[in-house]
Amino acid sequence: QEARLRGTSVYFPDRAVPMLPFELSTNICSLNPRVERLVLSALLEIDHRGETVEQKFTAGVIRSVERMTYTDVHLLLEGDAGLRARYRPLVARFQLMQELALLLNRKRVRRGSIDFDLPEPLIEFDRWGAMTGVTRAPRNIAHRLIEEFMLAANEAVASHLENAGIASIYRIHEKPDPRRVMEFEEVAAHFGYSLGVGAIPVKKFGITDRHRDGTKRRRDIVLADSNVNLSSRNYQRLVSKIEGKPEERILSFLMLRSLKQARYSVENVGHFALAAETYTHFTSPIRRYPDLMIHRLLRALLGRGRTPHESELQSIAEECSQSERRAADAERELVEWKKVKFMAERVGEDFDALVISTTKYGLFVELGDLFVEGLVPIDTLPGDQYTYQENVRKIVGKR
Repeated sequence: QEARLRGTSVYFPDRAVPMLPFELSTNICSLNPRVERLVLSALLEIDHRGETVEQKFTAGVIRSVERMTYTDVHLLLEGDAGLRARYRPLVARFQLMQELALLLNRKRVRRGSIDFDLPEPLIEFDRWGAMTGVTRAPRNIAHRLIEEFMLAANEAVASHLENAGIASIYRIHEKPDPRRVMEFEEVAAHFGYSLGVGAIPVKKFGITDRHRDGTKRRRDIVLADSNVNLSSRNYQRLVSKIEGKPEERILSFLMLRSLKQARYSVENVGHFALAAETYTHFTSPIRRYPDLMIHRLLRALLGRGRTPHESELQSIAEECSQSERRAADAERELVEWKKVKFMAERVGEDFDALVISTTKYGLFVELGDLFVEGLVPIDTLPGDQYTYQENVRKIVGKR
């Protein structure tokens, strides 16, 4: 009940609040090395093209050989002699994993999966919990191994449950809202880029607002046609075009803004960003409640439990989508608070910044090396009187 209420583990920069009790999440439910643990396994046989030729789902017992870190696996695969000697019996296995992960990644790219390789900030703290700096979190081949195998397992389980014809929880990501796409296209055009969707048909409506003092004001509302010929490939192609360019950070940020948020649902409409027809969360039952439900559904198919009713699953899917947002908001809020305390001691210093977006009340910037965002109010801009030109999203001085 407590796990369902929390919906997910929450990861703050300096501590985690687990969904399951500490005793479970760090002990009996964790894959500690050299001890036996009960698991649900997705056993997939994958050919040289990355296609699954055989799959089996089963309850089992796992005995992990070593507790590895991303850093060690990365260095080992890069050829670090000391680590290769220390983990000699596992080196061939890791090389095979690397080969398979790259194969699965190529397959995803072929079908149009979007990969925003945006820098993730890693906040550093002192022993009193005060922020001391920010670095760029590494994302190397070791992270790719986990990502690709996790995606493959999640997809396989989702398809298996769907083919079994039982009600299930899916991780869905709907197509972007055409208006958001249109807004992105307008900005991208200033940089000489486009998603390549062509002209988006719009309908214009005039509305008259009547104010309390009796005055009337007419304004236009623009609605974009929902039948836009858009697929994840449009995003994928643009991501590869802007890679390494100065405007990559801005356009990636705006592309992300144009996409909808992924959520949980009993109705499968596919996953737009992953270009997957069927997707769910199966791989972390100790930290997300939907994964726990998928394990229960899988166990029911194996004849080891009951199948929940669709209405129960629907309410769980909605609750979990909300608790996921709540956790993300809490994580973001704490990080922002830590950043504000960190920056309060730097008032008066100069920083390189990137203008991320413009609004009628100012411009949002991100400090180059610190990943700290802030608003520069339009009336604080020196040397001229500035106004916001909405149709071109520019802040322009009178002179």
